[in-house]
Amino acid sequence: MKSKNILIVENKQQDKKLFEYLVGQIYTFESVSTGTEALVKLSADPPLLILYSLSITDFDPASFMERVRKQVNNSCEVIALLSTQEDSNSSYLHQLGFESVIHKPIRPKEFLLKIQRMVEKIIEKETQKSTGSKYPSVLNSATFQQLLRLSSKEVIHQVYKDFEIECDGILKQIDAFIEKKPNEEFLRRIHTIKGNSGTLGAEKIYEAAKNSETLGKDQKSIEFPNSLAYLKAVILEFQEFLQKDSIVYGA
Repeated sequence: MKSKNILIVENKQQDKKLFEYLVGQIYTFESVSTGTEALVKLSADPPLLILYSLSITDFDPASFMERVRKQVNNSCEVIALLSTQEDSNSSYLHQLGFESVIHKPIRPKEFLLKIQRMVEKIIEKETQKSTGSKYPSVLNSATFQQLLRLSSKEVIHQVYKDFEIECDGILKQIDAFIEKKPNEEFLRRIHTIKGNSGTLGAEKIYEAAKNSETLGKDQKSIEFPNSLAYLKAVILEFQEFLQKDSIVYGA
């Protein structure tokens, strides 16, 4: 069975349906109406992230967080869902262990953006924990496995294929900018490659793109061309790795 990466804990049906609809556009999820049900789900299939409504009546926030940490330690994060009618101090919730607070009624775009950033943060933290190495890898297998918890294998494979196409696009531009100063549009392309490679665990590309972006912005005319040559090399290495290694496209 595919792991559920987000657990929605909400007892108000209208809010619950809205959260299910929004979260379901991007991630897999499960939803329950009580803290007790949430703890059962937590034991069976720990999620990456819990959205916990403070309107839940069978557990107060402190007791719920204590049980969560006892069951899964820090392997998942918890966001408090707080309505404007509920009087609760955000700093107090942080002290209890809630990673963040989202106020209801929500703004859908802001809500999804916050969830996406939180999931990316969790994946990055888990990746750093699992590697234990200061040297970047061509593709971090732990990151790939975490991504598989977000959606189906077919969808994640397509994401990597799209990233390959994106890499092809910037490879066509690199040679031209080795001989001249970078413009704003090209630096934006590097910034996009940096962000996407970080999310996908292409660590060498991330570090190389990060270096090129910094040098380009600082107009380092000598170091920047060398950094582009290295970025090109690690992109080609990544593409060759995907063709030979079974971690992404293998059975």
